[in-house]
Amino acid sequence: MKLSFKNNFLGYFSFYYRIIGNSFFAYLSLSVLVSILDGLGLAMFVPLLQLVSDGNATNSAAQSLGQFKYIVNFIQLLGFGLTVNSILAMVCILFLIKGLLKYIHLSFNAGIRYKLIKKVRFELLNNLQNLSFPAFVKLDAGKIQNTLTTEVTRLFQTMSYYFSAAQSSAMLITYIVLAFLANYQFAVLVTIGSLVSNIIYKRIYRTLKKTSAEISKKGSDFNGFLIQAVHYFKYLKATNTFSSYATKLRNVIVETESLNRHTGKLKALGLSIKEPVIVVIVSLVILIQVNFIGTNLSTIVLSLVLFYRALSFLVSVQTDYQSFIEQIGAMDSIAALSDEMAKLKENKGTEDFKVLTTGITFCDVAFNYGSKQALSQINLSVPVKQTIALIGESGSGKTTIANMIAGLIKPNSGKVMIDNVSLEDISMGVYRDKIGYISQEPVVFNDSIYNNVTFWAPSTRENLLRFEKALKMASLQQFVKSLPEKEHTKLGNNGILISGGQKQRISIARELFKEAEILIFDEATSALDSETERIIQENIQQLQGSFTMILIAHRLSTVKKADIIYLVENGRITASGSFEQMIESSTRFKKMVSLQMV
Repeated sequence: MKLSFKNNFLGYFSFYYRIIGNSFFAYLSLSVLVSILDGLGLAMFVPLLQLVSDGNATNSAAQSLGQFKYIVNFIQLLGFGLTVNSILAMVCILFLIKGLLKYIHLSFNAGIRYKLIKKVRFELLNNLQNLSFPAFVKLDAGKIQNTLTTEVTRLFQTMSYYFSAAQSSAMLITYIVLAFLANYQFAVLVTIGSLVSNIIYKRIYRTLKKTSAEISKKGSDFNGFLIQAVHYFKYLKATNTFSSYATKLRNVIVETESLNRHTGKLKALGLSIKEPVIVVIVSLVILIQVNFIGTNLSTIVLSLVLFYRALSFLVSVQTDYQSFIEQIGAMDSIAALSDEMAKLKENKGTEDFKVLTTGITFCDVAFNYGSKQALSQINLSVPVKQTIALIGESGSGKTTIANMIAGLIKPNSGKVMIDNVSLEDISMGVYRDKIGYISQEPVVFNDSIYNNVTFWAPSTRENLLRFEKALKMASLQQFVKSLPEKEHTKLGNNGILISGGQKQRISIARELFKEAEILIFDEATSALDSETERIIQENIQQLQGSFTMILIAHRLSTVKKADIIYLVENGRITASGSFEQMIESSTRFKKMVSLQMV
């Protein structure tokens, strides 16, 4: 489903139609039926008033109703006399049917809202899920969050205003037709006056449209800055720089609210002049009709009643369309982000992958971040169920290699082979089901231990057994049992309620529950104290031989028992072998060992 659109009334219609389909026409049809029944009900009050005033509505009905005289004739044809009782009964029936249709109409509207919000959010989430990692890094996180939350909500508001304007337009046309049937001369004059008045609002609409797009952009900026303020709160607080950063946020708030104030003034101008314009138009038309054209005043009264209803809907059309234009920046933001993400869709491959049988091989792999070379002629092997370690200084290319193993980035040249099949050809979703990633900053959700480890899997007997097994392998059983709420204990935002080591073990347990085959530990112990690091090292050593593992570390104590150690320097592998072999063959490695006193 494409979320792009052309920037005109029909373009907006096409946008909504692609999302909700024929429901749009059903909605408008109900609007027209409600309008017709409302107009007929009002028209029936005229003969009722005639009957009360002169006691004989039958003769005067034709003159007072204009073309509506056929309704009177139809009632009489059915065998009902034109009495107070028959007219009131007809009015009650019409408004009861109108009330029923109104209920169906409003209920239908709630269903349309559900369909639109669901489909748009699903489409954006689908695009986000299919986005490649390098493309995601380039996107503005604030824009993504703002679009999926605020802008989608604003999109529903645009839909509400657009539908309301469309409904009012349908009712406006209905009442104009009814007014023409009552007195076509009066109706023509009022229509001309209304069209002239509508020119006044065009300039207001153009300005509101431009302002709406600016408000959406400022909303994305604010969300981006706010995300960073929350993420770096500890640093900003500790260094007393939050006040400086808050100034930046305040400036964005001031600019956004200035735009909102400007929008409010334009809206106030539009709303304040509508009623006076309508009254002036109607007054002038009545004067022209009575003094220059001449007509039956009673038909003017009925046409005026119907036209007053029509003009009230004209006001609604103008008001709703003005409100629609105020929020139209949301449509632009959603369409732009959706198109951008769709163009950056990841190529997922088609070759099936079941289980790692021989291992992972890098063949002359090179990779650049822009103009900066990150990897050059990398050749390495990760045999199945063995543990390799990548060591070297920060920026040497270790994490880039790990990201390539996870399929997050692709080589600029060379190939990454999985069991002698190019990683680019393998189905990425199936392959990544076998990947476990434990980073320096563990991923811990603000939920229970069970949900963090199982990723919200249902509490079936099979899942509970897998959960207990994962806790045991990650050395978490005793910790969980010691908690009052056991596995239902909440961990807080980013695991704030538990220690760094416990967070790491939660991360390890999650990958074990997932039954991953390839475990990547990216600086998993670098932020831990010595005792906690030792515990995590023991966890890792217990897993050796059962999983294919890639360890990235600065501390050489973490990789001492790895099967193969690769020394990465400036994007190249300069030495490899076991710990003992590396001490003998690499002067650089031997120096690193002596400095860390392993």
